[in-house]
Amino acid sequence: MWFNKFNFFDKLSGLTEPISKDFFTKSYSESELVILNDIRKLYPEGLAPNIVSIPKQLRLPEDYVELLKHSNGGGILNGEREFGYFSLDSIREMYIAYGFPFWAPAFLPVAFNGGGKFYAYDLREEGKFPVIVVSSGNIGYEVDCWAFLGNTMENVLNNTTNIEDELD
Repeated sequence: MWFNKFNFFDKLSGLTEPISKDFFTKSYSESELVILNDIRKLYPEGLAPNIVSIPKQLRLPEDYVELLKHSNGGGILNGEREFGYFSLDSIREMYIAYGFPFWAPAFLPVAFNGGGKFYAYDLREEGKFPVIVVSSGNIGYEVDCWAFLGNTMENVLNNTTNIEDELD
């Protein structure tokens, strides 16, 4: 597999069950709605009055699913490139807790770099899975909020520099 060449500093048990097709796009749970409403209260004039729906194209590429089958969450280090990736459940949790449905609903966060920057898939164009970096404190589609890292996670993790350099 593509990830076998990387140094895992944290490895967990892998996924054993298939991911349901609607895992990311299913309706919000009651607890998720509470989180989204709490975020809305912080920005009373800046967010839409209704909870936004999750885009139908949110899903993981098959090569990333293979990584989760190997280790459902964990960490990879390559030079200065730290990749602390989330478990399947944590991906959805981070998506909601950081307000992606409000500011960038088609960005799907999958990992942190150790410095508050997300690795995410940009799923605005259906069927494509470019990997981007987006700051956890400045989420949005505006050009100063994110930067392109690569077309595959393998390509992105082959680089040894800190992804924060990409946002500068």
